[in-house]
Amino acid sequence: MAYSASARPGESFPGDSVLSARVFADPGQKIFRQEAFNILLGEEGGSQDRPLFIQFAANDPDALLTSAKIVEPYADAIDINFGCPQDIARRGRYGAYLCEDWDLIYKLINTLHVNLSIPVTAKFRIFSDVEKTIKYAQMMERAGAQILTCHGRTREQRGHKAGLADWEQIAAVKKAVSVPVFANGNVLYAEDVERCLSATGADAYMSAEPQLHNPGIFYTPSSDSTSSQREEQWRRSTHPPLASVALEYLSIVRSLKTPTGSSAIKAHLFRLFYPAFLQPENHDLRNRLGAISWQRDGLEGYEDICKEMKRRMDKAMEEGWDEVFPVDEKTGLKRVPYWLCQPKVRPPAVSSSSKKEQPPKNTTPSAPLAPTGAGPIESALKPTTPVVATIGDGTSGTVVPVALDDEVERQADIAVRDATSALQARAGEKRAIDITGSPVDGAANDDGVYQIEAKRPKLQSTQPS
Repeated sequence: MAYSASARPGESFPGDSVLSARVFADPGQKIFRQEAFNILLGEEGGSQDRPLFIQFAANDPDALLTSAKIVEPYADAIDINFGCPQDIARRGRYGAYLCEDWDLIYKLINTLHVNLSIPVTAKFRIFSDVEKTIKYAQMMERAGAQILTCHGRTREQRGHKAGLADWEQIAAVKKAVSVPVFANGNVLYAEDVERCLSATGADAYMSAEPQLHNPGIFYTPSSDSTSSQREEQWRRSTHPPLASVALEYLSIVRSLKTPTGSSAIKAHLFRLFYPAFLQPENHDLRNRLGAISWQRDGLEGYEDICKEMKRRMDKAMEEGWDEVFPVDEKTGLKRVPYWLCQPKVRPPAVSSSSKKEQPPKNTTPSAPLAPTGAGPIESALKPTTPVVATIGDGTSGTVVPVALDDEVERQADIAVRDATSALQARAGEKRAIDITGSPVDGAANDDGVYQIEAKRPKLQSTQPS
């Protein structure tokens, strides 16, 4: 997943999506290497792509060093992912599933620290015991990590069980180490960045998934505006019109020499359009996007859908939205109209045995999720705080983050899942490979993995032939 970090809203730098060090280092994987990070065309890691952190998932220090050396001239730092909690990381033994092997983590970091001319950084998740988290962070600092990104959730907190990130633990890490600390977790809106930095003392905030739904999260208005103009501009521009953002994204795709995979385009558009796709009148566009074919429709097919979405969203805006993002009293979340970019908030999982015990829909939750108003910050730091997702009335201005129609959400999530890259698709439960290239579930050797990987379709060029 791509990510960005910011010391203040508007001051950000990009990071690349996580790359498999083992596969990237393999000289037989040149096609994968160019698809993952294209060096030949000079755009990735070029002057317009800096400063840039490149993140690797790894469990082999030698493979990690080989991969890092390849991209060293094109990056400003190499980041090691010790935070991924997904099943694919468990099967491949990387990410958050290395957290018990401190000797290996030390060696991974230190190998890069000693042998690279650029800094090595590390992203990790907390333990339930804050003292263990502090010792974990200090070990990474001793190994040579020059920036630590602390995600304030444990390895078990993921998906619908994510809960709230613990900012108090991030603050404890910041006090215990001397290197810069980036915070991660609980930021849904641009104004949350300042709250997080104030509460944790962190040097910057790192965002991953929220900015895929709302690229405006780090926006800040120009300094030459008056105070009142800047406030109004900031409030509106941190939630830009989703169709306009989508069209701008496609214009960038068209301008690049570096090919962009059609699956990546589709996944980005599904994330941007998620709130609009919850509206029944836009289900036809959702279905068109799901069925689009690069071979048949090309980039123009995506552009046609985005243009039609813009026409509909412009009409919806004209029909009325008088207030500017009021806070919903039931949830503590901003009521952002569905035609603007905004975060997607997952409702908590409800087990079949406890469904009868759940409060009825439209019930006030016992505590707000990532509250945006004033109040003691401690109330936002309890990862076990129960939150009840409510169902909105479906009218204009409904609270999209919690107005979750189950069937629409399910279909949209399936579409996004199916639109992910071929590498991720091959790492499913029924496959014998994972993102590190390690054989699992009975795979005999790495040759089998690489033979499968070599069959990946080439990315389509967006340039005219």
